[in-house]
Amino acid sequence: MADNVIQLAAAAAGAPRPPLREVFSGNLLTRRDLPAFSDNTQVSRFLMDMSLEALGGEPITGPSEQGDEILSDMMAAEAVYALNREDGSDSSSWYTRSIERMITVAAVLHPEIGDDEAAANHPSGLFKDRFEARTVLFSAMAITSQNINVYDNMRYALEQYRAFLRDGEFSPKAYGANGAAIESNLARFNFILSRAKGDLTRVRKLFSMKMRMSQFQNTAKKFGIQIPGKELADEVVYGSMLFGPKVGNGFYQNLTGNHDPITIDLWFMRMWGRYTGTLVRDEVVGDSQARLVKGVRRSMAGKRMRALMEREGVAVEPSSIWEMDAQELLDYTKRLRRFWEKLRKRYVTGKMSATFHERKPGEASQHSRENAEASELKARLGWPGAAESIVKSLGMPVDSPRSAGLRRWIRQVCAKTLDKLKDSGYPMTAADLQAILWYPEKEIYGKLAGRPAERLNMSYDEALIRLAEKEGVCHERIEEALCSLGADGSGGPAAAGSAGPR
Repeated sequence: MADNVIQLAAAAAGAPRPPLREVFSGNLLTRRDLPAFSDNTQVSRFLMDMSLEALGGEPITGPSEQGDEILSDMMAAEAVYALNREDGSDSSSWYTRSIERMITVAAVLHPEIGDDEAAANHPSGLFKDRFEARTVLFSAMAITSQNINVYDNMRYALEQYRAFLRDGEFSPKAYGANGAAIESNLARFNFILSRAKGDLTRVRKLFSMKMRMSQFQNTAKKFGIQIPGKELADEVVYGSMLFGPKVGNGFYQNLTGNHDPITIDLWFMRMWGRYTGTLVRDEVVGDSQARLVKGVRRSMAGKRMRALMEREGVAVEPSSIWEMDAQELLDYTKRLRRFWEKLRKRYVTGKMSATFHERKPGEASQHSRENAEASELKARLGWPGAAESIVKSLGMPVDSPRSAGLRRWIRQVCAKTLDKLKDSGYPMTAADLQAILWYPEKEIYGKLAGRPAERLNMSYDEALIRLAEKEGVCHERIEEALCSLGADGSGGPAAAGSAGPR
């Protein structure tokens, strides 16, 4: 089976063969003898161990002629495999067909998104044409996309678009695990719009402007906006970089039809880590281990807390934490994290006092607390936060580039990959490449962690169709609108399964 898959990957004349066969996506997705894991942490560790073995024990940590050849060959081979596979869907047309379909369905709900006259005559008086309405929609989609599944991302974007119609600005709100960043970017959009005196065409032009990062930072600073140095000073960026390198400089641009930038999202980074043997950081960051020792020592000194820790199997001699190897430390901090979650729930529901005294059921309801009080207890104990930090650094996959230099290196390898694909008869853009590689990566994690890939691979057009039908729009009306795209749906059959990267 593996040899057949390798042959498929090299189906085009001159297409590179995958140099790391063990972690080649085609091999992982077709093998039947792989173990099953309970979560992404275990999957990532397994994949990293496999890639390190394939690399002879040495990860690829920086640009080199040999390393870049390995990475670009792997990327090209996996792209060819994804395009030729018969046992799954691909997202090669996501930035054309699927986004065009999404816009068409959005125009059923809000005609101003699809028609200049409807935009100019909208009761809100906010738009001059459909492109201004789309600037708002695409901004909402990009901003609310961070670590959010496609369905919820589309739902939140629609919520923010409608808030804009109502108030003339977004309603800053935290969504999901990256809620603070999302809320901040929604507020930033409002600020930019206010400086443009409500002119969305000016905002759209600003977002499409190209300049060097140093110039961009200096310009933003004049308006009181601090832009972190997440790109090198001489890197050319777009104005939408205001929302960050992934959300603004990548995904927003791709949504608007600019396919040159590549969106380096968490799935792309997991693929990169699978190639390079750097999927898991595998090192304790900062002083988290020292904080863990200090917190555990303090808790073990208390009679009630010590008893609780012994009961949960997390009581250890504090000094022994220094002697744990990486896997032992990861296992221990995972247990501590579960222990803290139990404590937190009992504390906020009033079943436990601040001195860890167990209350009877009748007393508990009188002493319920807000989550903010639980956060204060967490900080006072010390070890819950330290344990979370260690679990993240030792076990969680690296889901975003750690430096501006890494981003540049990734782009250079992608450019090399695109050249190889073009030579093999597969010309495509950077955005196409990322979209094509997106499905298989999620399917690898879905397969190894026992989750259906279909749940991970929803598209924006499919999500919006579901939302529209939930709001009472009949399926026939949606189909009629989609038929107006023509036989090719502005590029091909309008397949609802096409999906885009998060």
